[in-house]
Amino acid sequence: MVKTSAWMIVPNLLRTLMRGDVPLKSKLILLAGLVYLISPVDLLPDVIVGFGWLDDLVIVPLLGWLSYRSLPAPVQHDVVPEADAGENTSRRTVLYMVVLLVAVVLVILLGSGEGNLAPVSPVLSQ
Repeated sequence: MVKTSAWMIVPNLLRTLMRGDVPLKSKLILLAGLVYLISPVDLLPDVIVGFGWLDDLVIVPLLGWLSYRSLPAPVQHDVVPEADAGENTSRRTVLYMVVLLVAVVLVILLGSGEGNLAPVSPVLSQ
């Protein structure tokens, strides 16, 4: 049996948010992880390069794992499929990697501004 890649589990886990047979507790745990990932409020500030991302790298996968563990057994089997997809799986993996790369590049390009949000006071001429 071939081990299923995490890149294949994440989209399936996200699809559980729309399923009716998934308990609300599991959905809320997964949503909490997603909100924490995109939230500007962190346990360690992201300003500290490296250390600021450590909490994201620990808390988000932990909440995803807790969400998965709280799923009913039949839904868990749907989230982690058997490795019978073959070539389609590798194409999907490449697609997810490209989407991830584009998202990272966009965050870098759009987030590289000055970040100065101080109000500009008008200059009064005399």
